[in-house]
Amino acid sequence: MRPFTSIIPFDEARRLTMEAAAPIERTETVFVADADGRVLGRDVTAAVDVPPFDRAAMDGYAVRAADTTGASAGHPVALACVGAIFAGQVENVSIGGGQCVEIATGAPVPPGADAVVMVEQTSRDADLVSIRAAPTHGQNIGTRAGDMRAGALVATAGTRLTPALIGALAGTGLDRVDVFMRPTVALVSTGNEIVEPGQPLGAGQIYDVNRLTMSALIRRHGGEPVILPLAGDSLDETRGLLARALAHDVVVFSGGSSVGNRDLVMDVLRERGDVLYHGIAVKPGKPTALARIDGRPVFAMPGNPTSCLSNGYLLLVPFLRAVARLPPWEPKIVELPLANEIRSSSDRHQFYTVRIVEGRVEAAFKGSSAVTSMAHADGYIEISSGIEILPAGSSVKVTLWCQ
Repeated sequence: MRPFTSIIPFDEARRLTMEAAAPIERTETVFVADADGRVLGRDVTAAVDVPPFDRAAMDGYAVRAADTTGASAGHPVALACVGAIFAGQVENVSIGGGQCVEIATGAPVPPGADAVVMVEQTSRDADLVSIRAAPTHGQNIGTRAGDMRAGALVATAGTRLTPALIGALAGTGLDRVDVFMRPTVALVSTGNEIVEPGQPLGAGQIYDVNRLTMSALIRRHGGEPVILPLAGDSLDETRGLLARALAHDVVVFSGGSSVGNRDLVMDVLRERGDVLYHGIAVKPGKPTALARIDGRPVFAMPGNPTSCLSNGYLLLVPFLRAVARLPPWEPKIVELPLANEIRSSSDRHQFYTVRIVEGRVEAAFKGSSAVTSMAHADGYIEISSGIEILPAGSSVKVTLWCQ
């Protein structure tokens, strides 16, 4: 065994982690239809006026507002209907004094008209239309460039695209857009005891969990996971996989970061570069490290699934979102009473997994090696070092996992 040489507070680990996050610079062109959630790589300006013509905002009749002065339900104004215009159709029709044109929502407003009366405010007998409300000039008309004018800024570089912004891009006629690339994250699990899911287990073996949980987490937070082969407890294997992993933007090892004689990841990281920290005063996840190798950030996460995924949420997620140029993750926090007493280690800050049952908080943590400590939890509570007991009934703040 090789004891930790220094253990740093969690806040210090988070600070060092975020200082190592360099926003990605590479961009790529994608279809607008596939751009939801991506981050714009350059400013986008409108290529055309939106809308490109004056159009009806309601089904009804295009009129000259001056011809309807004084119209009301008790004293309607009669106008002669001289045609009909539907969306996507341009008719060679215009209106003069005392005339109107039937018009559909989205259809071009004909020359001479300056307002649209809703069909609900009219009645019709053959070609004679009774107008029961007097519209103002421009009422119920979407004017040309009223939404966006050609050359106007639609969205700036660094903006995360939403369904509404995708609609704005499509409205200007764009079918492709430049976005920042998703950072690629190489995932390596280490240990002679781990086996690929789907393969038979040998004596003393367990299935690899961490590459899959971390892959799902990375994909949710703007990264592109790259799953590399399992590494046995061998310096040569670990060195070889690190060399492959360094082709990517971020590297995440799981296992091999503790202090046992077969925890070889740290030996390889120290050979190749600078270790920024190794060991955090936190539970779960104490044997977590961050290194910089050939300019690449390399995380060494614990092999225990709860420890690995917990620090994935707490350290990797904010780091990765900064690299991917996404806004910070702001999980929902709810304050509820404890259903039962919870006991904690007093020497480390603890992120204790819990579930919410009928408005009360119950313990979900079983141990760092238990997958269901996370899988059956709704979130976590923080228990500061020095606190050993949280009494039943006490109010706690639960940070909910992203769903």
